[in-house]
Amino acid sequence: MIFIGLAGYLLPIPALIWAWVRWLKSTPRFAPPKWRTVLAFSDLILVSAIGLSVLIVAFHANRLPEGDGKYAFAVASSRLGFWASASALIFSLVGKGPVCAPVALASFGLAALWVIALLTY
Repeated sequence: MIFIGLAGYLLPIPALIWAWVRWLKSTPRFAPPKWRTVLAFSDLILVSAIGLSVLIVAFHANRLPEGDGKYAFAVASSRLGFWASASALIFSLVGKGPVCAPVALASFGLAALWVIALLTY
């Protein structure tokens, strides 16, 4: 459980920064086979959106009044976030390019963060 906690809180932000820096410094950005590098870039966008959704969900959930609606929202958001992160992890393993390793780490960390959120509610 400690490993999941550390992965959820420590991996996502540095891995996303590392992925964006590697993407911006890479040339050419879309190398053959093109579909795999497009998948890697799409995965980078997906993982960035999932990371942003963590902040939006946390902000919105804290503003909801205590009750069943708050917990139902938190559980549904955690499930959706976990499955989106797991999908991003699978896509990063299929993709090709310099961002695949950091995106895989970020998606693993985000999945761990969603598991933590689900367990706390």
